[in-house]
Amino acid sequence: MRKGDFEFLLELLKSNAGWQFNEEQYFIIEKKISNFVRSKNYNSVDDLIAELKIGNHNLISQVVEALTFSETMFFRDIDVFADFKNKVLPKLQDKCRARKQIDIWSLGCSSGQETYSLAIIFDKYKKNFNGWQINILGSDLSAIAINKAQRGIYNNFEIQTGLSASDILNYFERTDEQWAAKEDIKKKIEFRRYNMLDELIVSSKFELIFCRNVLRYFDSENQEKILQRISSCQPQGGYLYLGKGENIPAVERYYYPDPENKDVYIAIGNQKYSTHSGSNISISTPASDAEIQMPTFTRPKDLI
Repeated sequence: MRKGDFEFLLELLKSNAGWQFNEEQYFIIEKKISNFVRSKNYNSVDDLIAELKIGNHNLISQVVEALTFSETMFFRDIDVFADFKNKVLPKLQDKCRARKQIDIWSLGCSSGQETYSLAIIFDKYKKNFNGWQINILGSDLSAIAINKAQRGIYNNFEIQTGLSASDILNYFERTDEQWAAKEDIKKKIEFRRYNMLDELIVSSKFELIFCRNVLRYFDSENQEKILQRISSCQPQGGYLYLGKGENIPAVERYYYPDPENKDVYIAIGNQKYSTHSGSNISISTPASDAEIQMPTFTRPKDLI
């Protein structure tokens, strides 16, 4: 791949998804774009780039999605989930005891493993939350990832990466050569497609947001915008999880570090918060390649 084509793809990623990559990612992007060229039967990368430069929006969306970095697994960084279970969850329960409702957002959820991991934790402690409403939302830019997350079907390698044998048997059932999440666990979660560069209007606040290993791919300007946006969706004292060792300087403009948990931040509150009556969005249906541009969060222009 020529340097000019590589730079064109970097700009495409930045303008359409906000991702800021550099020459260190050259070989990763070259491999992903070569796979895309083969899968779509283009003669060469040059032919693909030429069509992208014409401005085919559907093709641009497909290419951006193909270049998504989507490493994930169940209970990724097990110590993070252990600290959440033992330290943060009891505090959340005390904080929300009067309301008996906890809204959770897994932002950049990829194919859903992190979101299902959170649902499994709450199911294990369901006796402590008898009569509570636990709402878990997973969102990602990739329609393909959201499609997979909604279906909740994983192969043998995926299901065994991070899950114990007892968790597999308790929360999944064998279907052909794959494992499907049981309905009891699936019904706890909604999945929606969301581009983090888009404005966001919600009708409730999230006590807990997992945004791990996502912001590092954005430049500082977009990190600032995203943090302002998601902090406006949290009440004072809400929890934000970033990735292990993820250094995002702008976070402390909207949050302060949790003194007991590394990589966990607590919302300062009193940020601008947008609401709109009737703005709840129903769960999106699995998306095909032709539908990947369709948003499932409400944008301000949709309300005009």
